[in-house]
Amino acid sequence: MLEVDESNGKWDSGLKHKERLFVLHYCTDDLTFLNATASYKSVYKDRDKVTGKVTERSDDVCAAAASRLLSKDYIKVAVSKLLTETQADLDEKNGYKLLRDLMLLASYNPAEIIDKRGRLKVKSIEELGEYAKCISQIEVTPNGVKVTLADRAKYIQMFLKYLNLIRPEVLVAEQLKVVAMVEKDNSIEAWNSRAGGLIESDAGTQ
Repeated sequence: MLEVDESNGKWDSGLKHKERLFVLHYCTDDLTFLNATASYKSVYKDRDKVTGKVTERSDDVCAAAASRLLSKDYIKVAVSKLLTETQADLDEKNGYKLLRDLMLLASYNPAEIIDKRGRLKVKSIEELGEYAKCISQIEVTPNGVKVTLADRAKYIQMFLKYLNLIRPEVLVAEQLKVVAMVEKDNSIEAWNSRAGGLIESDAGTQ
């Protein structure tokens, strides 16, 4: 969850302990953000009075209970206030994620995604993890699979513009010299040419 300034106690005024936790999960937790069912399930659990064993409630039960909770006016007010208070932090986190994506698209290694024949190195795109963001298009055609990678040159330029905004003393020309220090066969033009064409292979293997 995000760190929240609770010194004034305004957003959680009048909330019970578990209601407060529910609102925190719903408004600030990465895994349960704006997911009422998951937020409720994370907070409200059943404990056996004899064994002390804790069990989770079913999704259906949690969904119905969360809906009733969110329909209460004081919960709506708490959610609205907390989202307003944390908006700046959320914007900062989202901006950081976008910057990380930009860095990835500008510096990814095509060899992590496709083989020498331009085919995907994995059977499922999910197996690529973060590198899946570097694929701009995949098409299955009668002749095979067409894989198009993101144009690193474009994202390199975008990243250099960002660097010049926060480090104006650094010259783009000098940065480009460093970026250009790659083997000719591994240039973005060569890789995009390979990945952009139709691959003469069985599409069913992808």
